Amino acid sequence: MGSIGLIIITVFVVIVTLMFCAGVMLDFIRPSVLQVQLLGIQLTLFGILILFAFDGATGYGVTIGIIGLLTGVFGSFRDTADVTNSSGR
Repeated sequence: MGSIGLIIITVFVVIVTLMFCAGVMLDFIRPSVLQVQLLGIQLTLFGILILFAFDGATGYGVTIGIIGLLTGVFGSFRDTADVTNSSGR
């Protein structure tokens, strides 16, 4: 059994990611594609950090890393925001 801190961090990351995806899908927030991809990279690197920092935390690190990868892929396939032409054409 892992430490309680790793369990809390993993649950927190899952909840925040689900809230982020729900906010994007319900149009509460409109991040750019790059911002979503950067969030995915940060979560993936955080998962790798946990994987290397704690010996018995392989499952927690891999879980957070996979969440980060899925977030980055989600950002790659999103529709781009409507771009308005500033020249008026």
